[in-house]
Parts: sequence; structure tokens; C-alpha cells
Amino acid sequence: MIEFSGVTKSFGKRTILDSVSFKVEEKQILAILGPSGVGKTTILRMAAGTIKPDAGCVHTDRQRIGFIFQEPRLLPWRTALANVTLVLQNRGLTRDEQVGRAAAILKRLGLQGFEHYYPAHLSGGMRQRVAIARAFVLDPDLALLDEPFTGLDIGLKLSLQQMLLELLAWHPCAMIYVTHEPQDAVLLADRAIVLDGKPGKIVASMDFDRPRGEREPSYIQEQAAKLTAVLTAKK
Repeated sequence: MIEFSGVTKSFGKRTILDSVSFKVEEKQILAILGPSGVGKTTILRMAAGTIKPDAGCVHTDRQRIGFIFQEPRLLPWRTALANVTLVLQNRGLTRDEQVGRAAAILKRLGLQGFEHYYPAHLSGGMRQRVAIARAFVLDPDLALLDEPFTGLDIGLKLSLQQMLLELLAWHPCAMIYVTHEPQDAVLLADRAIVLDGKPGKIVASMDFDRPRGEREPSYIQEQAAKLTAVLTAKK
């Protein structure tokens, strides 16, 4: 569980977030939507513990956190396998255990045979799969996703989203997913909140009443239209 209680955050003289409160239960997925500059990434950084709120508090019992960025952020001088094993260092595992775990999750993500390829020799979708593997090889109890599918063509995005759903079925964990796309939120999340304003505040929330992976296109379109209406109204 992770809970934000009355969280306010400023950078210099600019207040980014004002009195933001929400809770993410164990194995629950929360989507955060809103225009640029309302503090979505700031929330992720506070959830990760890399920055602290100026007021209010962030409480979490999460121990292992996986982070997936908009860009894969792979080290170009390390192979796919070596990029994934990097996060397993200093965790009490032998080298063979690190390699075994990394190879297993790369295989699960369809990258068997590409373990020793460098990022420059992988497609954009493959690089993002390596980034997903790097986050989930930790067996996280909290995953933080910062618009990881932005800029991808629709077919590749849908493929990666399906892989992510399969990973979450295999290894359920709490997740906070930042996105600009209402349809993505409905596909992946259990609940969505909308931020707006300067400073950013929660202006709406929506719970999705059908299990992930069992939502027909008509349901996704209907719920996405409701989220879009909220986002459009707040512009």
C-alpha cells in the first residue's frame, strides 16, 4: 500500500502540487492523467522516495520499486542481459543467479536470443521490453510507470500493453501509471484520477468495475469517453 495524505510540493517559488491525497492498495493499479505541468511525474518521484513533500506525507510499505520511463534509458555499452542484471547487483545474489533471473524475464518478454544484443541493435519496442524486464526482474511490490508507451505506433503499443498485463498476472503488484491517454488508463488500471490546475489538484476520480484483461472494446471506449470529457472540461 502507498498513500499520499495532503501532499504539497514546490520547486523554488512555484507550487506544483497542492493537498493531493490518494491511496493505492496492494496489487491495485492507479492511472494518473492530466495536462503537462500538473505534477504527475513529481508524484512518481515522491512515490519512489527520490524527493520529499513540503507538506503532508507519503506513507508506503513497499520495499522493492520498479521504474519504467518514457525512454528506455538503457546503458548503450551494456547488452540487454547486462542492462537487466545491473539492478540485481548488491542484492545478495550470485552472478549465476543474476544471469538466470534476467534471462528468464527476457524470455518471458519474447527476447530470447537477443540477450547479448546491444541497445543500438535492438528495435524501439525491444528496447522498451528490456526496460520492462529491468523493472520486473526485481519482483517489485510497486511499479512506477511514466508514460512508457508514448510515441509508439498503435500496434507496438498494444503489444507491449498486453505483455505488461501478462506480467502483472504472473507477478501482481501495486502500480502507479502516468499517461495522457484515457484509453490506456481504462485498459490497464483499476482506478484513475485526473489532475489539473496550477498547482495541480485532484479534480476527478473513476473506478473501473470490470477486471483488467476482461474489458471489451465497447467498455474501454465508453469509460475512455468519460475520462476524455473530464480532461476536456478542465482545459
